[in-house]
Amino acid sequence: MPNQQETLSPVQQVANAIVSGVKNGDLELPVMPSVASKVFSLSRNPEADMGELSKLIHSDQSIASHVLRIANSATYRSGEPIVSLQQAVTRLGMKLMGEIAIAVSLQGDIFNAGGFEKQIKELLRHALAAAAYGREIAKKRRRNVEGQFLCGLLHSVGRPICLKLISKVQKQLDVRLNDKEVAQIVSAMHSKIATKAALDWDLPRQLQVTTHYYPTYERAPSFKDESAATYLSQLLGHWMMEPMKFNVLDLSKDPVIEYLNFYQDDFQYLLGRKDEVKAVVAAMEL
Repeated sequence: MPNQQETLSPVQQVANAIVSGVKNGDLELPVMPSVASKVFSLSRNPEADMGELSKLIHSDQSIASHVLRIANSATYRSGEPIVSLQQAVTRLGMKLMGEIAIAVSLQGDIFNAGGFEKQIKELLRHALAAAAYGREIAKKRRRNVEGQFLCGLLHSVGRPICLKLISKVQKQLDVRLNDKEVAQIVSAMHSKIATKAALDWDLPRQLQVTTHYYPTYERAPSFKDESAATYLSQLLGHWMMEPMKFNVLDLSKDPVIEYLNFYQDDFQYLLGRKDEVKAVVAAMEL
């Protein structure tokens, strides 16, 4: 008589292996990249200075070279070319350089799952678009711009992590799921995975809340406005990537617009930032 595992479909086998593996510690979630983790710490230290950030980015030559390339892109450069990280930090500011360093370091470790390059690329573009729109929303509302950028960047971090886990388990079980089956597992697990990762990484409370509650921002126990802004930023990110799938009139009537106390002029302003957001996404993609 076949055992229970043998009677399960491949998608059920992979899903069960992920759940049990994460629960008993056999399957570890990726750790927060070292540079990103240290930048988070610096950003929360009021006594940190620009020299410390420059020294930190210098500690990883790959990240340092990508950060310099982005700082010299048409999106961020003004004036003469930037030739050193210290110069980049001085010209762009510590907070913006910190955002760039975190975005770069996440791409090397978190947004990287063998066999799922197409899905990862789409997830990364959407995360960067949500981050850039989050910054625009925060500017409009006169709120913390850097914090909302990171909320957008990390709002869907559970999805690339799920893909990494699926990639690993598929090899262990010697099975291969189709795209629909992979999407089914990611859809079912990404929220819980994101919540666990946010706790494991000791992310600021604002990021822990928004990664879990952005789809249901009204229920957030705290940071309701930030969760709502994250919901709107990811919605605009989807619209920017696939405008034909969205009706702008319907978007303008989404309840989050009223929740954030935006007038229609404000919403139209956000739509009008599309080209600038696209430029940020293009500049930050490695």
